[in-house]
Amino acid sequence: MNSFSEDEVEHFKENGFVVKHDVVDRDLLEPAVEKFWDEMELDRDDPASWSGGGRKGNLPCSQDPVVRATLLDTPLQDMCEELVGKDTLQINNYTFAKPVYPTGKTPDEWEPPEHGHLDGHGLVDGSVQPFTIAVTVNMAEVKPKGGGFTVWPGTHKRVHEYFRNHSILNGLKSLQDEQGNWDSLPEAVENPGPPGTVTFWHNKMMHSAGNNCRPDIRMACVSRFSRKNLIDTQFEMYEDMWEDWAI
Repeated sequence: MNSFSEDEVEHFKENGFVVKHDVVDRDLLEPAVEKFWDEMELDRDDPASWSGGGRKGNLPCSQDPVVRATLLDTPLQDMCEELVGKDTLQINNYTFAKPVYPTGKTPDEWEPPEHGHLDGHGLVDGSVQPFTIAVTVNMAEVKPKGGGFTVWPGTHKRVHEYFRNHSILNGLKSLQDEQGNWDSLPEAVENPGPPGTVTFWHNKMMHSAGNNCRPDIRMACVSRFSRKNLIDTQFEMYEDMWEDWAI
């Protein structure tokens, strides 16, 4: 039985992402959330102190077994391979545990991020760190305007087309004009949802964490998969960007 409907596959191809609910069991999520709290360096009993946040970046518990279990003990890789191809993928990175702390603003003051970024093509030490497909898992409930994983639909196609004739070191140039201004970016889409909600997204998708104008901390984990032969194929940009995918 397929995990994705035909409409969901078409949505992924057209927009670069698709959202599925109830993918990760809450029995796996709850211990992981406890690890978040162990390392965020905040007073769990004082919500007023959460605004502005605690520990920044990827939490060290990204490497903890109970956090990794939200990837390893789930169907996430199999679902990604349904899109890319059976037995084609390996884990590129394990779970990056990523909190987004409240800004102190109210939902009425919320605005989407002006722009996002690309993973793997950002001029890091003059090298690329490519992957094929990624997943963002809501570890706890993420309400609208609460820092949810945010994407710019269709940007994966613009980046792919740019890479066919330009360096893959910085795909953001495909989304900018000659002066470096953002060029006709699509409207950003935030992906809130209950615990276990997963956003599956293409490697060339512009993305970002959203602005959190809710009182709760957004807790999510990001994992990336790459083709087993990606080292040999990372510079191949087919005219049809789906030529080597299963969809």
